[in-house]
Amino acid sequence: MTNLNRITPLVAALTLLTACGEGTWVVETWGEEYIEDGIPAADFEDGCSATFDHFVVSITEASLLDGDGEIISSALDSAVSVDVAAAGPHALGTTPAPRGSYTSARFVVAPSTAVEGSGSELVAGHAVAAAGTVTCDGTSVTFDLTFDRATTYTCEPDGLSIPSGGEGLTQLTIHGDHLFYDDLESPDALVRGQAFVDADADADSDGILTLAELQAVSIPELGYGVGRYSDATTLDLFVDRLISTLGHVDGEGHCAVSTED
Repeated sequence: MTNLNRITPLVAALTLLTACGEGTWVVETWGEEYIEDGIPAADFEDGCSATFDHFVVSITEASLLDGDGEIISSALDSAVSVDVAAAGPHALGTTPAPRGSYTSARFVVAPSTAVEGSGSELVAGHAVAAAGTVTCDGTSVTFDLTFDRATTYTCEPDGLSIPSGGEGLTQLTIHGDHLFYDDLESPDALVRGQAFVDADADADSDGILTLAELQAVSIPELGYGVGRYSDATTLDLFVDRLISTLGHVDGEGHCAVSTED
């Protein structure tokens, strides 16, 4: 986890600035072109491609933090669902905040039965709901999957400054290509889709990828990297772990990840 204590002197000063004015923290989310338009074959190591019909995330927290990890200000009063397959970026919320510079924000993607927003009927009770098509060498399979693992992203916004009477923007960026990574921890993970198409072919070749078909795929046989997650022995468990890597901040910005297993 990121050592948030290193920013204590900076954030402690924000208390003194409150009397001198406050601004507004603006929070949005975006799935970028990979989710909106699809992932082209050129970006898959194995020449596959993918498109998304929907990609809904349930966001239950968006908060600015101080050096002790305590909340300074929160932009959400309740869980919000966003289908990032639709053209974005998508507004999440705003909140007053003391003027100053900030280097830590927390987002939680988690199941909620009270979620409201686009795609709420698809993601209610789940953290992420994703549906689309993977195509490899002319063969396509559709998928419609939900994931329930709660993930906390403690992020490091780059250059977030909230002026008195003005606004500072932070974006939770969702990386859809991570759904097809071949390694759970390596920064050099590659994007691959063939395992999804093969999973359906090995079962019934009906063009519909099911959870049972993912469960039948052995990760050791695929040779995918699991790192510390030795329990990810089948493709369904592997992809479930990948879901917790989706979140970044302001594009490619770093977020430390913790999950509820």
